Amino acid sequence: MELYLTKREFEIIKLTAKGYTNSKIAKKLCISEHTVKFHLENIFRKLNCHSRIEAAITLIRKGILNL
Repeated sequence: MELYLTKREFEIIKLTAKGYTNSKIAKKLCISEHTVKFHLENIFRKLNCHSRIEAAITLIRKGILNL
């Protein structure tokens, strides 16, 4: 399975991994909290994960995300 995250999804998961809340992510990226949640759901589906932490750890272990 090839992993593909959009640029926006990658921005969101990177901020998530840094501990940002949905509200703070929304403000930083000038999008709504609903849009952040939508992107997170897509990320979880693509990574077969069920939480923000699990998604971030998965990407770190794959060497895709560096903090």
